[in-house]
Amino acid sequence: MKRLIPFLFLTCLAGSAAAQNGDLFSSVAMRFLSYPANYLKPLDTLLSFQSTIGKDARMRPRFFNELATYSSFIGNYRDALRYYDSAGFREQVPASPSGPDAFSGYRPASARQTIIRMAASRQVTIINEAHHVPYHRLFTKSLLQELYNAGYRYLALETLGSFDDELNNRKYPVAKDGYYSHEPLYADMVRTALNIGYRLVSYEFNGSCTGREDCIMKREQHQAEQLHQVLQKDPAAKMLVHVGYSHLREAPLNGIEWMAARFKKLSGIDPLTINQEFMRETFNPALQHPAYNTAMKLFKLQEPSVFVKADSLWNFAPADRSCDILVFHPPYGMAQGRPDYYRLDATRKPVTVRLKKAYDHVMIQAYIAAEKDAGRLPADQLLLERGNEARLMLAAGEYDVVVRDGEGEILEIKTVTVQ
Repeated sequence: MKRLIPFLFLTCLAGSAAAQNGDLFSSVAMRFLSYPANYLKPLDTLLSFQSTIGKDARMRPRFFNELATYSSFIGNYRDALRYYDSAGFREQVPASPSGPDAFSGYRPASARQTIIRMAASRQVTIINEAHHVPYHRLFTKSLLQELYNAGYRYLALETLGSFDDELNNRKYPVAKDGYYSHEPLYADMVRTALNIGYRLVSYEFNGSCTGREDCIMKREQHQAEQLHQVLQKDPAAKMLVHVGYSHLREAPLNGIEWMAARFKKLSGIDPLTINQEFMRETFNPALQHPAYNTAMKLFKLQEPSVFVKADSLWNFAPADRSCDILVFHPPYGMAQGRPDYYRLDATRKPVTVRLKKAYDHVMIQAYIAAEKDAGRLPADQLLLERGNEARLMLAAGEYDVVVRDGEGEILEIKTVTVQ
């Protein structure tokens, strides 16, 4: 089960206080993975320590990063952004030109269509996500069918633990398959890929390591080798790889060679690399990349976009470039009580569920009725506070809608059919 915990949980912590707090994070994660239907308990548990651990300078980044992740799991997008800002991470993003002239001669174009066109001639495409931003999974999902039509047959996912063919044969994910796939839009990306016909690939590192640098090096090398092995066994295959953060970097960062660069060296294949994490909204606009702010002001984007001039795409200066494509995501507000990024998925529509009574601080979860495994994952869910409507975003089909309290106890179950 430990292999399913985010890799950060498995690195060594220096100092007894940090180790004790690390044990807290690990125990919260382990309890969640043991009782995966109870999404609310880990968040409530962490929040109860906010006045202590949340003020510890050493633990603050990790603490708020975990709060951001669990908030994203339950559909609290704004909280996920806010907590991630509070973590104090400052990704090393190149300070590219960001004034109005930075985009001179460029025009916005559909990121989806551009990627589909460029990926068609590549054997491997790598796209990243920020783990607390669910719409990055929606965007990858939007590429799946067209890339399959272009010959892609493998989808490699960072979240997956080691598995045999059970997941590929089952055709939908369950709790034991991964960690980030507990988030409903990640699970939906997996489900969609399996239904299209992709074969899923696990490539995560589960070995031992000592210290941060050793762990990073071993993890990046192992990931590259695992992906390379897929193509050694099936040399003509085309593969899409969905990673987190820096794993797609083709250039070193702080002296570290990341997975994509190692894969390129091992295989001789130049992957198409797509970064979603740099050009996106944050809770505090002051933390957004200056070039992102300029682009939003000049073009008021309404869809995920790239910037095109003749045959070139807007990117960082060559000396600072670490990927082929930068996706600019528009800011997503709220619409009808839910994050507006659901408009990226035309199959979903708002569904208001009529419950027996008014509830306060409970989870309302919609499970696909045809998925019978005890560890099935919700198609959508949200934290329902007193006075809020139970509005879910669902595709057509039949669902088991479950209401759970903060201890995971079931308070109500009903069947909902969406036409």
